[in-house]
Amino acid sequence: MEPEASPPAALAPKARPAWIEPLALASLCLALYLAGNGRTGLWDRDEPRNAVAVHEMRARGDWLFPTFNGEPRHHKPILTYWLMGLATAVLGEGPAGMRLHSALAGTGTCLLVWGLGRRMLGARAGFLAALMLAVSPIMVAESKMATTDATLSFWLMGCQLCLYELARRESRPIAVAFWVALSLAMLTKGPVAPALLAAIALPAWWWGCPVATVWRRLEWRRGLLICSILAAPWFVLMIGATRGEFLEVAVKQQLLQRVSSEMEEHGAYPGYYAAMSTVLFFPWSCLVPMGIVAAWKRRKVDPNLAYLTAWIVGPFILLECVRTKLIHYYLPAYPACALLAAWVVKSVARQEVTLRRWTLGRLAQGMIAGIGVAAGVGMAASAVAAPSGLGLPLVACGLVLGLGTAAGLLHLHRGQTWAGARWLAGASGGMMLLIGGWLLPAAEPLRVSRIVGERMAELRARTGLDPLLMGYQEPGVIYAFGSPIALTREAGELRRRLEKCGAMITAVTPAEWPVFEKKFGVTFEKIEDVVGFNPAKGKSTTLHLAVIRSAPDASTARASSGEEPLVK
Repeated sequence: MEPEASPPAALAPKARPAWIEPLALASLCLALYLAGNGRTGLWDRDEPRNAVAVHEMRARGDWLFPTFNGEPRHHKPILTYWLMGLATAVLGEGPAGMRLHSALAGTGTCLLVWGLGRRMLGARAGFLAALMLAVSPIMVAESKMATTDATLSFWLMGCQLCLYELARRESRPIAVAFWVALSLAMLTKGPVAPALLAAIALPAWWWGCPVATVWRRLEWRRGLLICSILAAPWFVLMIGATRGEFLEVAVKQQLLQRVSSEMEEHGAYPGYYAAMSTVLFFPWSCLVPMGIVAAWKRRKVDPNLAYLTAWIVGPFILLECVRTKLIHYYLPAYPACALLAAWVVKSVARQEVTLRRWTLGRLAQGMIAGIGVAAGVGMAASAVAAPSGLGLPLVACGLVLGLGTAAGLLHLHRGQTWAGARWLAGASGGMMLLIGGWLLPAAEPLRVSRIVGERMAELRARTGLDPLLMGYQEPGVIYAFGSPIALTREAGELRRRLEKCGAMITAVTPAEWPVFEKKFGVTFEKIEDVVGFNPAKGKSTTLHLAVIRSAPDASTARASSGEEPLVK
């Protein structure tokens, strides 16, 4: 076919400035990742733990040794606390300040995906890949939390972009940038970063990617020097100052025990990451299986597809071998999922066919319809039984998701693949904006840990009694209380504290109340009940706020072993 004649210059469409796409993408990300943060308390267990550590570091003026509730916290390296400290210096110690670093890191990750996608797939597909990642539920959620995962993903995405460029050409500045990003990733989450990169590099090398060429261009001596300057000093300081306690907690407990056991009841079934990704990376998760199969067939002729496949499969295999399973562990692999899903859209559109041409394409459309429309209808229907204040936002979320998914499917059915992908992105992004900006703030009065912490602070000011947490020890209580709280699960420690203080304020469940009174020789004087939702357990919870004292006849308590646990 003869090429079409170019239109006259006066009729040719004007090229958009280069800054339009990244500016639009950054604006969308910040809108999604910041919406409602200041009006939504810290929900996850790790969020209040990190926030309390930053508060205590600020109070002491000590930015080297994090603590939680007055005790050393060796669970994570230092960089996230520093970033949260900088943010809270600007926005204060509320939830918005504690979460700002994650919002900026999530935005930065999407911009890096845009940059890598343009190089791999072209301008249009690169922007679509970044858009897919930006509006996916898992990315929005992790970019709105005061945790380490969004920050780690940003540094690792920077490493991936550097590796891609080094595969194309030799460059000392890019090699230096890789080692800087890797050092910062290690200061964020320790050896997890190099482990994930190694899990990607091994299958990539096996499938013919130029890993050996990149290896030579990384300039290892210079790189190890950079890591020694940036990352090693804090680790060496912590190991020396804590006399090995840091290694005991960070390596043996937080790393090795997570690999070999199910920490904090976070075990799961084989295939957990695939099953959870189907929902939390929806709707793009429905396109990923088709993309993996197609990329596998073309891996020998297109190293980019081989690398994306390794980027998805390598971490999946590694994390499936770890006994403790949490979906945010897989967050650094979702950029590759987005890039592969965008490649599927581009390939289908280029052939001017529909997804129905392929078996996995028909499966993808069926999954999008089944999950999207069903979830939309389910959210809207759940408004009938929802607590007061949640009905309207649930209906709005359901309508946006359901109608947007239906519109996207209609375009896909007609072969308008780009338009269908945009409608699906709008449905997912609109739903997540409503959840973050409306639904979660409306649910804030239901969060038990915040209510308990604030009421304990009021009761302490009124009665002068110190608080005590026994079976119920959610970190959110300590964050809401604003200062350290006595914690104990040992009968002997409980008796010693009551002998010293006479009486204390505590929170117990209805099931714990009679057991503690009978077995440990204490009495409770109920002040009030607190009813709400415990996100750590994923269920409604009722707690009694009460004054606890030693019983007049504590013979039962003395007969108990001094170290017998309160909760087994």
